[in-house]
Amino acid sequence: MGGAKMTYLTIESLSVNYRHDNQIAPALKDVRLQLSRGSIAAIIGPSGCGKSTLFSVLAGLNRQYEGQVLLDGKEPQDTEGAALILQEYGLLPWKTVWDNVRLGLQIKKIPPAEITRRVEEMLGQLGLLSLRKRFPVQLSGGQRQRVAIARSLVLEPELLLMDEPFSSLDALTREEMQDFLLQIWQETGLTILFITHNIEEAVFLGQRIFVLSECPGTVVRELVNPLAGDYSARGKMEFLAMANDLRACLRGRAKGCV
Repeated sequence: MGGAKMTYLTIESLSVNYRHDNQIAPALKDVRLQLSRGSIAAIIGPSGCGKSTLFSVLAGLNRQYEGQVLLDGKEPQDTEGAALILQEYGLLPWKTVWDNVRLGLQIKKIPPAEITRRVEEMLGQLGLLSLRKRFPVQLSGGQRQRVAIARSLVLEPELLLMDEPFSSLDALTREEMQDFLLQIWQETGLTILFITHNIEEAVFLGQRIFVLSECPGTVVRELVNPLAGDYSARGKMEFLAMANDLRACLRGRAKGCV
């Protein structure tokens, strides 16, 4: 690896509160983290601790927050640098693979010839070109996930946000998609931040692993992971020890989370 990378994502003292029936429900409190450009990191934490709320802020969808959130020096709502992939992929069932992937480019009013070039190139790179006329219902879970990734990558983002991207896949397909994501990261140099409840997935992919507390979520631990991206690591004692350490950390802080 080369020298130190520049910081791309900076979060300082981030707090998010939801209001309902004149009551305040805190979702995130005093979240602090940094992520270097071109790195890949995982977020783990108890269910309901604010992980998805954090992503809504980073994607520029939620502007009701306190604190500072910067993507390459800009607030999320002032940049188009982030792309978000939701847990259920967010594909439109009445549109083909081709039309799903080009949708974001159409919304951005990219010229039609450029849209065709970029979509065809992306589908080719991800092995989806032969499926371009199919609808989501005609695809396997792994194929739908690839389409969701293609739809995001074709926008040429700098930050890829993935909210439990492989949770609905069977074990074998999940490992295949983990390898696929790792390949994309290595080839593109994207900054990637993903949420997962699978601790082994976090250890395999995350150069850094951020552990969130119970509600309101805050970063209670940041782990630098030298095993990230090592295909042979899954069976090593160091891998299992790190996973068990993280699991113990989560179990110790999961009580009372809503």
